[in-house]
Amino acid sequence: MSNNRSSYIRTTILAAGVLVFALASIDWRLKARSSPKPHLLVTWLRGFTVASLGLVCALAGLLLVGSIICLRRDSRENRGLPYVLRRPREWYGGFIIRGLRASMSALRGLRHKGSGHLMLRPGELVRIRSLNEILTTVDDKGRREALPFTPEMVSYCGCQARVFRRVDKVFDWILSCELRRMQGTVILEGMRCDGRYHGGCQAGCQMLWKEEWLERINTQQRGSPPQSICLQSHLDLYHFTQRVDATTSEQRFVCQMTELPEATSPISRKERFILFEDLKNGNLRPSVFLLGITIQLFNFVQRRCNGAVFPYRVPIEETTTPHTVLNLQPGDVVRVKSKHKIEATLNAEYKNRGLWFDPEMARYCGGVYRVLARVSRQIEEKTGKMINIKLPCIILEGVTASGEYHAYSSLDELIYWHEIWLERVQAEPSQTNPMRAQGSRTRSRVRTQRPGDRIVSRFTFDRDLGY
Repeated sequence: MSNNRSSYIRTTILAAGVLVFALASIDWRLKARSSPKPHLLVTWLRGFTVASLGLVCALAGLLLVGSIICLRRDSRENRGLPYVLRRPREWYGGFIIRGLRASMSALRGLRHKGSGHLMLRPGELVRIRSLNEILTTVDDKGRREALPFTPEMVSYCGCQARVFRRVDKVFDWILSCELRRMQGTVILEGMRCDGRYHGGCQAGCQMLWKEEWLERINTQQRGSPPQSICLQSHLDLYHFTQRVDATTSEQRFVCQMTELPEATSPISRKERFILFEDLKNGNLRPSVFLLGITIQLFNFVQRRCNGAVFPYRVPIEETTTPHTVLNLQPGDVVRVKSKHKIEATLNAEYKNRGLWFDPEMARYCGGVYRVLARVSRQIEEKTGKMINIKLPCIILEGVTASGEYHAYSSLDELIYWHEIWLERVQAEPSQTNPMRAQGSRTRSRVRTQRPGDRIVSRFTFDRDLGY
């Protein structure tokens, strides 16, 4: 038995023992005989004891659930089997839940009256305003609250779309390497940047939409035709897609991802429980929320006890990383190799030719998927420089980052794969993608963590990856 699995089992037994002890103590305390008229102080002490035991019982129960989940996932990783989410992490809710959310949105709308914020929730139907209306909400650089309205977004003006997720927080690895707050922003289903006005960037980032650029539509308006789009404006949006680097005097690209530090603000101590906001606004299902809480609690206890955290990463010695050329094309069916086979291709930094194998990718190992696209060039978000990738990376259909290990960051992000981590298979189309139940949503680059809990970019642009 591996050391990490032994550590997981010890924590599971510990959690079960504490839970049984706390339940037994509560039962004994409630059944204990007391004098007919106990002193007030005694009553308070007994109540405090029962409440404390209840809290210990709840924490031990969450720890036990997290231990079992991590044991199961570790077992599937060892057997080369995936453990993807069977349902989307977003929670639209039923009739009652949607009614309560609508009432809360109306109350918030009164509080934020005049701010332009609609307090949209996942699943709501909206219409994108016309270009002329949007241009009245931006500054002389085509930005709203430092977030650019890009030329790629113009073609969607007047269209109807459904809100996919609110963007209340994002990871800023460019400057602060921490979570940052974003106000009044959503992402819409099926709308990605194609990079046509940004040097043909193939990153496929989600377009971020300020609520001032949208309007909520009701049931009677759903069948109405889209508004006409007027392309005549006093602003040349294409002019703001590039800038001159002050140090090198070279041209750099400007997009929504490069401007995230300016478009966000630090999260204060009062907002440390921002994860509960995702549960409230529908970004997280209750089951997904509890799943993330239990795994975080399990890893917290493991660190305190000097045990192995989940997902476990075996130590790797520094070595030369191999590569394979499969010449995969969109539509090809592939299987992701097992985690152990992929680890054999990594160096001490868990990279292969500059591409980091991050914890989010382990859940897909062993699964069969269809190739969505090849990525050979994209904008480096930190500098705005266009990067030409030596070994094109592969994007798989529906294979996306859940954000489970990153405080459920709201950006909908793609995962990049090297061809050496994949193998061709022959499969029926209906069996190629177990993530189709999630709507086959595609996402942009994932930002994740190295050992040591420092937020970094998974897609590291070093000399091995290319320029």
